[in-house]
Amino acid sequence: MERTASYLAGKQITQRAVTGLSLSLLTLALQSAWAQPQQNSSTITVIAQDEESHSGRLSAKESSSATKTTTPLVETPQSISVIPRQQMDDQNTRSLNEALRYTPGVASEQWGGVTAFDQFTIRGFNYSDTGYSDVFQDGLRNTNGLLFGVQQIDPFLLEQIDVLRGPASVLYGLSNPGGIIALTSKLPTSETIRHVEVEGGTKNYGRVGLDFGGAVNDSGSVLYRFVATGHLADGMQQGTKLKGYALAPSITFNPDDNNSLTLYSRFQYDPDLGVITSLPAYGTVFTNPNGKLPRDAYPGEPNHNTFSRKQSTVGYSYIHNFSEDWSTVLKGRYFGETSNYDAVIMSGLNDDMRTISRNTAVSDEHYNTLNFDNQIHGFFDTGALSHELLTGVGVDHMRGHTDYGSGSVSSLDIYHPDYGVAEFGPTALWQDSRVSSTQTGVYLQDQIAWQQWRTTVGIRHDWSKIINKDFLYGQNYEQHDQATTGRVGLNYLFNNGISPYFTWAQSFQPVAGLSRDQQPFKPSRGELYEFGVKYQPPGTTTLLSAAVYNLTQDKSLSTDPANSAFQTQGGKIRARGLELEARGALTEQFSVIGSYTLQQVKYTQDTQGREGKTPLRVPRTFGALWLDWQAPAGTEVEGLGVAVGGRFSGGTKGGTMDNQFNTGGYGLMDASIRYELGKLDPSLRGGKVQLTAQNLLDRKVVAGCYSTDTGCFWGAGRQVIAKFSWDF
Repeated sequence: MERTASYLAGKQITQRAVTGLSLSLLTLALQSAWAQPQQNSSTITVIAQDEESHSGRLSAKESSSATKTTTPLVETPQSISVIPRQQMDDQNTRSLNEALRYTPGVASEQWGGVTAFDQFTIRGFNYSDTGYSDVFQDGLRNTNGLLFGVQQIDPFLLEQIDVLRGPASVLYGLSNPGGIIALTSKLPTSETIRHVEVEGGTKNYGRVGLDFGGAVNDSGSVLYRFVATGHLADGMQQGTKLKGYALAPSITFNPDDNNSLTLYSRFQYDPDLGVITSLPAYGTVFTNPNGKLPRDAYPGEPNHNTFSRKQSTVGYSYIHNFSEDWSTVLKGRYFGETSNYDAVIMSGLNDDMRTISRNTAVSDEHYNTLNFDNQIHGFFDTGALSHELLTGVGVDHMRGHTDYGSGSVSSLDIYHPDYGVAEFGPTALWQDSRVSSTQTGVYLQDQIAWQQWRTTVGIRHDWSKIINKDFLYGQNYEQHDQATTGRVGLNYLFNNGISPYFTWAQSFQPVAGLSRDQQPFKPSRGELYEFGVKYQPPGTTTLLSAAVYNLTQDKSLSTDPANSAFQTQGGKIRARGLELEARGALTEQFSVIGSYTLQQVKYTQDTQGREGKTPLRVPRTFGALWLDWQAPAGTEVEGLGVAVGGRFSGGTKGGTMDNQFNTGGYGLMDASIRYELGKLDPSLRGGKVQLTAQNLLDRKVVAGCYSTDTGCFWGAGRQVIAKFSWDF
């Protein structure tokens, strides 16, 4: 059976068969690989990234995120969605939040129009936006800082986004039981790329983007890619601004068929990230005698709002083929970030229901990370079984320092604000800490093929260490954890393209902190049972999938009943759900992206009386549908494309766990129209104009709430953007 295995370095390796599980087998096979040539029909060829592992306008056929080897989606025994570059372009995606809107199992934009952070849940579990995050890029973790130091990638720099739902610790180490996000960067390609685009839109929005790539020399042994972008806009709240710049150069050296080295970097500077402050529930969710608050209501001070972030990355990826059947992939990356935050935020609503109390929030944070993933891949047979073996060692290290303080600010009439006259009190330091964390894991995976059966088996063991130094209160601690996780998946491939599957998988996450008796918390554990079926008509990239699952997480934190000043690991959360997804071509002219999610997420065990309750900001049901039409060739409207989309979300819980309320559901519409100018005049070949609208009807909705007095967020209003692009 022919298989194309695409490694996360942006390379591809073509190979027959699928691989074996056991260290003894690995040792014997490696000895054989070094001792003599393999006598089979398998071949390994390092080739350029332009031979993409997917085709089709809005769908993909393969992914490497679930197995770290390129595996057809229909053979992957777990739920996975692939968002290709074409979808991001058609929908004019400006953030990871926006890219996830049409994906099952993922509820995004919980903070509405706040764009400084990516906020979402996967199968009801919150994305970890501090410390070890659940976002990976080119196979390595995008580790975050402690407060405002969060990695955020401009999507113009990306080629693809994968969403793997369910535990992924067996390959990636500590992670959210709900799943992970895997980003693929734009990297060097042998195909010549010369792309320029300019955008303008409502809210004084503007953006430019450059994407150039191709061969440096005649032989094509040296390839390059240079991607750059910059944007500016008004923020959703009155008087706020958004501004950012990013560039990502990379180069690949292919001296021969058995070696390939890619060096890459990314520099991103966001001098204006907008605001992250929220509004009261009275005036957004609930009736307020003073009326509804406007969408641009701002409880802060426009002239006292600083939020900037600098990010820098350098990394490498090296592939070496030992033989036709054995290869190694070595990856490493350094990342550094500095963020500064100084703004006025709301802290309460007064009895008159219009005057808000406020305070300043001041943070100075810097951190750096080192990430490595070293792998060995091998292909061999044992009797009638074909094996694809993967073994590796991964290391994630982070070191960071955070100062955080707060001070008093005079109150404000949120309905008739008078900015610029606020009185500020002194800032008191609340946090001055340094954190160092390291995770090291070894893993082994075997993908076994026998006739039409596919089995995926994996195991990983991790060691983690967290060192916290508190320079303010002296609450220092050192925490050591270790955990073993596994996964077993089974598929059967019918000749008609139907593939039912089952998977069992585990996850773990270290829980930082100390209990009442000053003992470090143990890692929380996740466990998944999932049944599903996928259907891919032979010869197409269209994929229909359905999955039902039972997912649990234990050892979650809850209040210690013996002393409410401490926490205990007495909590357990269970998520059960149904997910449906359709991606691909309906006809030669029509393509579709459709998703539906029905989930029940609740506490099944707790010391705070939360049993049976749903966590905040987790919808029970949500879905989306995107229909795209491309004009037939040879007609008068050839080159025209039109798309329309709809998104809905059921209500979520806001307030506190003791006093919950429903924010109410909502539905939104998006639309896009594009035209290839070369169909109008051959001299304009490569040019394209596009108009997109998000929240087309400008519906005013509450995206989510985390408290009653201060914690509600309006969803983003209508945004219309015109784009001109040129490929030459």
